[in-house]
Amino acid sequence: MLSELLIRSFVVIDELRIPLGPGLSVVTGETGAGKSLLVDALGLVLGSRADAGVIRTGADTAEVTATFDLALESPARAWLAERDLTADADQCIVRRVVAPDRSRAFINATPVPLQLLRELGERLLDLHGQHEHQALMRKDVQRDLLDAYAGAEGEARALAGAVAALQSARGRHRALQEAAEQRAARASLVRYQLDEFEALHPQVGEWQELNATERRLAHAQELISGISDLVTLLSEGEDALSAALEKAMNSLRHLTRHEPRLAEVEGLLESAGVEISEAVIALNRIGGGLESEPLDLSALESRVARWHDLARKHHTPAEELPTLWARLAAEYESLQGDEDAVAKLAQEIAQREHEAMDLAAVLSAKRHAAAPALAQAVTAEMGRLGLGSARLQAALTPEELSVNGCEGVEFLVSPTPDASFKPLARIASGGELSRISLALQVVLADVCAGPTLVFDEVDVGIGGAVAEIVGLRLHELSKTRQVLCITHLPQVAAQGDTHLLVEKGQTAGRTISSVEILTQARRIEEIARMLGGIAVSARTRALARDMLRG
Repeated sequence: MLSELLIRSFVVIDELRIPLGPGLSVVTGETGAGKSLLVDALGLVLGSRADAGVIRTGADTAEVTATFDLALESPARAWLAERDLTADADQCIVRRVVAPDRSRAFINATPVPLQLLRELGERLLDLHGQHEHQALMRKDVQRDLLDAYAGAEGEARALAGAVAALQSARGRHRALQEAAEQRAARASLVRYQLDEFEALHPQVGEWQELNATERRLAHAQELISGISDLVTLLSEGEDALSAALEKAMNSLRHLTRHEPRLAEVEGLLESAGVEISEAVIALNRIGGGLESEPLDLSALESRVARWHDLARKHHTPAEELPTLWARLAAEYESLQGDEDAVAKLAQEIAQREHEAMDLAAVLSAKRHAAAPALAQAVTAEMGRLGLGSARLQAALTPEELSVNGCEGVEFLVSPTPDASFKPLARIASGGELSRISLALQVVLADVCAGPTLVFDEVDVGIGGAVAEIVGLRLHELSKTRQVLCITHLPQVAAQGDTHLLVEKGQTAGRTISSVEILTQARRIEEIARMLGGIAVSARTRALARDMLRG
């Protein structure tokens, strides 16, 4: 319940502090006095767009503060608790400050973005009439009203949860399938690369050995010939180094008989002879090995070329090919085995689809059963509220399964029996929309415990007995919730539990709107004024007293 509205420096309002109570509060005043400014202020504090034009001339900022008393079952309570915005569990204070360059919003003294203010506002107060907060124009609100009338709110919540879970599972399945497709494509490429590696079968250390062998085989004939020449030079023929050394040894032995010191030289020559013999043995061994090694140089060069090609293809040094082969083999192994996860998720999706469709069928049945009954009840109420033979229809249109069910819900209106049904936005004027909203609220009073309701000029275009019925309906509605109504009709004003009078006057050369809570005597005077005439007469006062007595 809105318990107090504080407005400062707002358009032509200097400062107003308006206490409000339960039941029906009516707001009256001369045309242009500023009655709709109260609605505008409520819209501002609950998240409507604002600009510097709302700031009173001469002021730096405009400010609106609304205090709400929260019932135990209020949806705003849970909303505030979820966002850690609860200062007092039984009360909520929302505040909006508009400056020339920006506006600020507060919930229980905590700065919040405007979107949060709007979300909270939908749970605290509902504006009906010629105002930008007309929720009835939205299809989601119309759907919720039908669900409330059908007693299907629990089914709607269950379905929304089931479809959300289904959509999540589908998203995971899609992501897993995409990943599996990517993995399959990668696995195919890696398999192709592995086939190339397996055809070459590179071994660790093989590249270095291939290079050494290739160099050796490329010069094999030169090596064999050179070694043969060296062996001949060292040990074969009369001119061989070993033969010359033998001659030198014989001469040295002859001379050593005359000079003993030459014995040392003899030992050196003997050692040289031994080294030459060992060198010849080594040369013969190496030369023999070269002669026995296959000279298939073309095959060797072909394998070296294949190593080069594979290394170039993978942009890696040739000596690292064995390591890359092992890495590719490990990757290929890791890319296998997504099929089980995809299959399990597909089973989960099938189960969730079945559950969601079952819930949607139950919800659809309730909606189809309730739609004609709601339309009939609201149509009857609309007739009582002065909308003549206008009819309402709750149209259900088949749709793909979503969190909202398998059908769209839209309220259509036909202004006359022979006119076609069209959406509210194309048929209803501001006053008509207010009365349609009132008709819905009256019909839903027993099943939908809505927030504080504000009706802006719900009585436009009506009078007489219909105006009295509108007042009675508003008063009836106020038994289960707080209602604030701006009205021009005395029949409606007389039904109020609290009567607020808005007046515009001059103070110190400035135009200022003020609000007064009327006493019984002042109410008589105001309703007598509303009854008409240049001057209030005893007759209009008497009629006003009769209207207030009911």
